[in-house]
Amino acid sequence: MRRSSPWVIAVVLILGAGYFSECSWKKIRPCIPEIGRKELEPTIGQGVLLGILGGFRTVVADLTWIRSYVMWERRDRAGCEALMRAACALDPHSRYFWENTGYSIGYDLAHWEIIRRGGYKNVPQETQERLFRSYARRGLDVLDDGLNYSKSKLPLLVCAGQLAEIKLKDSALASRYYHEAAVLPYAPWYAARIAAHLDWDLGKREEAYQWYRGYWLSRMKGVDDGYPDDLVQIREMEKQLKLTPQARLPKQAWEK
Repeated sequence: MRRSSPWVIAVVLILGAGYFSECSWKKIRPCIPEIGRKELEPTIGQGVLLGILGGFRTVVADLTWIRSYVMWERRDRAGCEALMRAACALDPHSRYFWENTGYSIGYDLAHWEIIRRGGYKNVPQETQERLFRSYARRGLDVLDDGLNYSKSKLPLLVCAGQLAEIKLKDSALASRYYHEAAVLPYAPWYAARIAAHLDWDLGKREEAYQWYRGYWLSRMKGVDDGYPDDLVQIREMEKQLKLTPQARLPKQAWEK
C-alpha cells in the first residue's frame, strides 16, 4: 500500500493540474482574437498549430519571434516577415511584437530588396524610393493592426508617425499619428512639437499655432520647467503670424 501511495498522489496531482489548466484556458480564451488561415499558413509547418491546440500561444509566440531573428540575420525577407506576423497573431496583446514588426518591415526589408537587386549603385533612385514607400506602407498596415489589439498604443503611434514622415513622405498622415500620440498619457515631449510643425508646413499655420498653444497651456506649462524650448517655438510662430501683443500667449514670469 505504501509503495503505491506516491503513484496515487502523482496521478491526482496530474489530473488536478489538467483540470485547473482547462478551467483557466476557458476563462482567457474569449479575450484572445481568433487566428485566421492567412496568419497560420506561413508557419503551419513550424509547430504553431500544436501550440495553439495546447493553449500555449504566448510561449509559441516567443519561440516564433526568436526564430524570426534567424531569418532577420539571413536577410530572408519572406521568412522574417512571415514569422514576425505570426508572432503578432499568436500574442496580439504584445506591443513589442507589433512595434518591432512594423519597424523591421518598414525600414529593413526595403534595404534587403535593394541589395538583392544589385545594390544602391545599380538600382535606380526612383525604384529605391518606390520600394521604401511600399515596405513603409506594409509596416504601417502592421502597426494599424496592432492598434486594434495592443494595450499600449503610444509606441505604435509614434512608430507609425515616423514611418509616415520619413519613408512615405506623407506629412498629413504623419501629423495624424503624432496628434493621436500627443494626447495620450506619458506622451513623449516631441510628439506635440512634430505634430504642430507638420501642420505648419502643410499650410495650416493658424490651426497649428492654436493647437500647440493650447497643448502647452494644458500639458506643459505646469510640468517641471514649463518646457521652455516649446514656448520658444510658440513665440516663433507668433512672430511669423505677426500677432498683436494682445493675441499672443501671455508672457511668463520666468521668460527673459
